Amino acid sequence: MKTKGAGGCERNPWMFSNSSLRGIFRLPVERVQPLQGGLGGSGRNILRLAHQDLSAVGILYDVREENVAFLDFSRHFRSRGLPVPEVYGSELDAGAYLEEDLGDLTLFQFLSNNRAGDDLAPEVVEAYRKVVAQLPRFQIEASRDLNYKVCYPRSSFDGQSIAWDLNYFKYYFLKLAGIPFNEQELENDFRRLAKFLLTASRDYFLYRDFQSRNVMLRGGQPFFFGLSGWAQRRVALRYCFPAL
Repeated sequence: MKTKGAGGCERNPWMFSNSSLRGIFRLPVERVQPLQGGLGGSGRNILRLAHQDLSAVGILYDVREENVAFLDFSRHFRSRGLPVPEVYGSELDAGAYLEEDLGDLTLFQFLSNNRAGDDLAPEVVEAYRKVVAQLPRFQIEASRDLNYKVCYPRSSFDGQSIAWDLNYFKYYFLKLAGIPFNEQELENDFRRLAKFLLTASRDYFLYRDFQSRNVMLRGGQPFFFGLSGWAQRRVALRYCFPAL
């Protein structure tokens, strides 16, 4: 389904009195299914809107700069033939946009349903091969003429960005898990690691959260979405792959 249009700015996603998403959808909304629990984790309100057998995914998020980057990058990647959801329309002032519904089957779910301990079904291995083959197209090919000026919050994965990630590891993993550590020695390690990482070239697109929960499978083919936002930066080529 391809729809375009605009609506107002009223916000109440869970009761669905949202005129912005209704305006972009441009069809009578018969069913609304919240997807936040299954797909979210980024602070976005994510809803599936349906009319008969047509559906789309509506997203509500109040950070305008990140929405601008996400929409700009999504359209750029799609214009380069990359398998990302089509953006049907947006209302930036209302923090709303509508995109293609890719279904419900993530690569993670496919993996979980087709493994026995450490043994993976051949179709899972093939799905991973297809996913990994697409990563250089994002990082290198589509990166060459990408508009990095819209990146948020920074245009490059620099020292500040590295520090944010390392502190996230400290406060949301080590401390929450109750793992003892020497604060000063850890900070010294962080500084050494950051210094080493900054020696690598940062001329490639950072597909943050390149992981199995952010890849949909439809008809056996992978499609990529970034519910945490493609508000990304230039980064070293090796950064994205380990998350998968």
